Amino acid sequence: MFADPFLFAETLRQFVDRSGYTTGQLGKLAGIPKATIVNWVEGRVKRPRGYEDLLRLLAALHVSAAEATQLLTAAGHPSLSELRLLAESEANASLRLLLSAWAAADAGSQSPAAPAPFQAIPDLSYFVGRETLLRDVANALLSSQAGAIVTLYGMAGAGKTTIAARLAYQLRPHFPDGVLWARVDVSDPMSILGTFANAYGVDAAPYTDMDSRSRIVRELLAPKRALLVLDNVESSSQAKPLLPPTTRCAVLITTRRRNLSVARGGQQFPVGPFDAAGQESLQLFRKVLGDERDASQQQARQAIAAALGHLPLAIDIAASRLAYEPGWSEENFWQRLQRTQPRLQELSFEDQSVRLSLAASYSALPGAAQQFFAGLGTLAGEDFAPAAAAAVLDVSLDEAEDGLRQLFSLSLAQRGRPGRYQLHPLVRAFAREHLPPDTSRQAQRRLARYYTAFALAHQRDMQALALEHDHILNALQIAHEQAVAPDMLACLVTGVTATYYFWETHGYYDLAEAQLRQVETALRQQANEESLNPILRGLGRIAQRRGQFDRAEAYYEEGLERARAGADTTLTSDLLRSLGVLAARRGDYALAEAYYQEGLSLARSVGQSNIASNLLRGLGVQAFMRGDYTRAEAFYEEGLALAGAAGELEQRSGLFWALGMLAEDQGDLDEAVRYLQESLNLVRELGHHERVTAILRDLGLIALEQGRIAAAAGILQEAVSLARTLGHFSRLSGILLAWGEAQLLQGVEAEAEAAFAEVLAAAKDAGNQVLMAEALFGLARAAAARGHSSQAQTQAVASIALFKAIGHPKAGEVMAWQQTQPIPSSQA
Repeated sequence: MFADPFLFAETLRQFVDRSGYTTGQLGKLAGIPKATIVNWVEGRVKRPRGYEDLLRLLAALHVSAAEATQLLTAAGHPSLSELRLLAESEANASLRLLLSAWAAADAGSQSPAAPAPFQAIPDLSYFVGRETLLRDVANALLSSQAGAIVTLYGMAGAGKTTIAARLAYQLRPHFPDGVLWARVDVSDPMSILGTFANAYGVDAAPYTDMDSRSRIVRELLAPKRALLVLDNVESSSQAKPLLPPTTRCAVLITTRRRNLSVARGGQQFPVGPFDAAGQESLQLFRKVLGDERDASQQQARQAIAAALGHLPLAIDIAASRLAYEPGWSEENFWQRLQRTQPRLQELSFEDQSVRLSLAASYSALPGAAQQFFAGLGTLAGEDFAPAAAAAVLDVSLDEAEDGLRQLFSLSLAQRGRPGRYQLHPLVRAFAREHLPPDTSRQAQRRLARYYTAFALAHQRDMQALALEHDHILNALQIAHEQAVAPDMLACLVTGVTATYYFWETHGYYDLAEAQLRQVETALRQQANEESLNPILRGLGRIAQRRGQFDRAEAYYEEGLERARAGADTTLTSDLLRSLGVLAARRGDYALAEAYYQEGLSLARSVGQSNIASNLLRGLGVQAFMRGDYTRAEAFYEEGLALAGAAGELEQRSGLFWALGMLAEDQGDLDEAVRYLQESLNLVRELGHHERVTAILRDLGLIALEQGRIAAAAGILQEAVSLARTLGHFSRLSGILLAWGEAQLLQGVEAEAEAAFAEVLAAAKDAGNQVLMAEALFGLARAAAARGHSSQAQTQAVASIALFKAIGHPKAGEVMAWQQTQPIPSSQA
């Protein structure tokens, strides 16, 4: 026999292409190395040395007896008939087994009934999860007696094909006439139809046009109960000729498209990444790595899964690299992912590649759509609005919405929160790889301008800022990196000052300080003194909230000096108010009032009603602290009227709080609760967590006064928890004082003493004399309750001295209490 290597390689290539299998899949099915098959198909090996491996491959390809003989003779080996005779003459059992895939090729022999074809790819041995999806899809495929078309759609790498294979094995008993499988994206419909026909012993070669071949396959399938899996369908035109008649056959389609017309009317199931809140990602790690692997690495596995967006293909690759490449630990791999940009270069293993998987979807886009998709890689937040995409990509809103719909239909984009879209993190990384550097820089600058302008336009809209916070931080980072450009420096200043209030109200003090210092450094380096004032004010407020009063004062005074020099009346009056608040917190009430009066005069002169209402509140607090309730109420009411006219919710909430405190001090507790509840409702609406803690503290104290101990405990517990989360020194200290009072009333002196001692230690560090005096008074009462009269007297004397030194009216209250306490025998 003479081998024809060119005919052999060409014929084998046709059979492989027709099958829809990859060479790797065929290697697993046939039990021979993938490299061997590749060498045969590409003609690197002129002829297989033995016929055994070739027979295994031909069986995996499901070729007919005639086709098998054709390829065997092209390789210079005996035909099937000759091999069968050889097997019989030599009693070669292994050869008989290899030949059992075909009916006897001898003329006149009677073929036994062929088994039902089963063409599914191998089931994944380490398949995890998806139980609900498998059950629902199985029910959809089995529920219809008149045939069903069921679709699995989703992004590349989500596991659609793997799920389809698992279903094929699970449902095999329900389809007695077999399971047919076609890889539609790599095989043409004519070849697939030929394979389907051959599976039932029919040679479709004489039917040379699509219509006739499709018809003959439909006739074959009409009486049968079979499952057809059409894998990776890219367009309806690929699938339509392959569909069986509407009888008892069922069709399962996998696709990346959401809008296949051929799938209309059938049930469609989305396949996405593993649930981030579930355990499927960790289960896949365990399946690949084995249970004996160090379980202490679970946290690193979770971090890897999160970084990979819980995409099954990516996790499979990561786990395989950890399992089969030496020297890796989960922590090492996680650190590599953190360092490596682009991250996709770490996500390939043998013939698996996230980048190549995504490239198939990308290549389906026309040129303009590819550019649009690449530009979206600039957007780094959880999701984004179409308006943002339009601004960043410099297209109209209609063009952006159309482009996003197209990407959505190809599973390159998903729906985010209402009215928004999102890219999977690995899809976003892939998009960035296709964005040229110059185009990327321009898109980044547009992003910085858009989101800093958004922050400015929504600086008091907490919900809007929370929705776009990740994007705003990204914009600020871009603006900082390009701050040498004047427009980017302006974006940086605008974005940070506009977002500061959001950070402050949510207790993001570390973030706020880092951003403010970043801007301060950039401005001082470029000698841009004009924009420094609001930055100094913000740094002062952060220092004040941390109890760092000396630093706060330094920032305020530098800002005030600059504001006066620049004749900025609005900023001057606001900084005077800040200095007034700071002086009052330090117990210097005379200085505080002087600051407030000067600031009020300036605010009124320029019609700044919001600043004026804040200053009036400050003056009211000063009057209240001196016991002048009538004057305090007048200041509060005037400020409330100004805030109401200006629609300033923040100022109104502060003034309702002040009126509540005034009513409480005058003994009208019900009125106090009403005012405070009004204030609490407003600050919750504003999302101002810091002020929520203050009002909860006051409501808790009033509940204690009213004897509602259980209610007070619940209120104060919420306040303590929130204040600790915020890390706000003065707020936490005030709440702990209230908590200590609650414990004293309930006779739990040890808890009370612990709360007061914590406040005293923090107040000493901050130099806050008011809180020191309050804490000492609390400790004195706790000591007295425990019978430690000498300690109680010592702490009471220290409290009185501090209150007197700062002119605080509570000195009299402590003195009155002291006189009711027994004098220690040592002092009698």
